[in-house]
Amino acid sequence: MLDSKSVELVKSTIPTLKTHGEEVTKYFYKDMFERYPQVQSMFDMEKQKNGKQPKALAKAVLNAAMHIENLDEIRSSINVIAHTHVKLNVREEHYPIVGECLLKAIKVVLGDSATHEILEAWEKAYREIARFYIAIEKQLYAKKDN
Repeated sequence: MLDSKSVELVKSTIPTLKTHGEEVTKYFYKDMFERYPQVQSMFDMEKQKNGKQPKALAKAVLNAAMHIENLDEIRSSINVIAHTHVKLNVREEHYPIVGECLLKAIKVVLGDSATHEILEAWEKAYREIARFYIAIEKQLYAKKDN
């Protein structure tokens, strides 16, 4: 459970995510593929080129920020993403890579407005979001393996 101060800080970034979300996710993918080329095969590179993937991730991040205090409210959209993750064999060990690159992208794109407090709140929020996804995906993998 995220503390109220972190919830408040994450929610304070919603206007910025609405304006710069795709810029953040484009930087995120570029950085992640450069530093972790082993994950590139999990992505449709055509959707990278045409901008669909960065746009989809920006929407998912914004949605998570808007509902950070109760991710169950957006479970149906997360379920769709989780099914895709399972098809692509995304595993728990991939989430730290995504978190690291997402935080870096937020910091680089938002510059001085990404204060230490905001980055710390997003780090905590990302852990909660990742736990939520991982729990759903573990259930899907269990069904798949049976």
